[in-house]
Amino acid sequence: MPETGRLRRTVQFGSGQEWSLSQLGATLAAMGAVAVYLASLSLAAGGFDAVWWALVLLPLLTMSWAGSAAPLAYWALLLFGWFTLTPAGSFSWWSLPAAAGCIVGHAATALSASSPPAGSHTARTARRWARHTAAAFAAAVPVSVLAALLAGRSPGLVPTAYVVGLGGVAVGLVLVRTSPPVDRG
Repeated sequence: MPETGRLRRTVQFGSGQEWSLSQLGATLAAMGAVAVYLASLSLAAGGFDAVWWALVLLPLLTMSWAGSAAPLAYWALLLFGWFTLTPAGSFSWWSLPAAAGCIVGHAATALSASSPPAGSHTARTARRWARHTAAAFAAAVPVSVLAALLAGRSPGLVPTAYVVGLGGVAVGLVLVRTSPPVDRG
């Protein structure tokens, strides 16, 4: 029992380790985010092979690796799917819900990695991570508007926009990865 005197509920799958309900909630949030991402991808690409839908289950299978590079490789695969399945040079407003799915999926995995499998997250911690997730999505909106304005323009400007956009994503990931939100309390 935790020091606060509250009963912490955990679930154990077979002979594996115990998982807290908040960790399972983060995993379900990651799975829901992947489902939103894949639905957006399907609508933007005009459909895709049904095997892609199996990727929704991967967060459930890899929840014990949340603090490793596995989620990064997973999202790299999903983003690779976006670039290979959507028409080259096209823009779709479905990229906004896809961005929301990507952001929530990453945040849920990062939140899960911030405590041991049987550890719980306080409501304050969840609200803090929700604020950071909302701020990240707020940045996706102007990027989408800029991408919509650049779609169909001269080919010389589009690669530059890709480099600037990917550079911004890389800097953001480095900042979030090296300076995770801290609890001020």
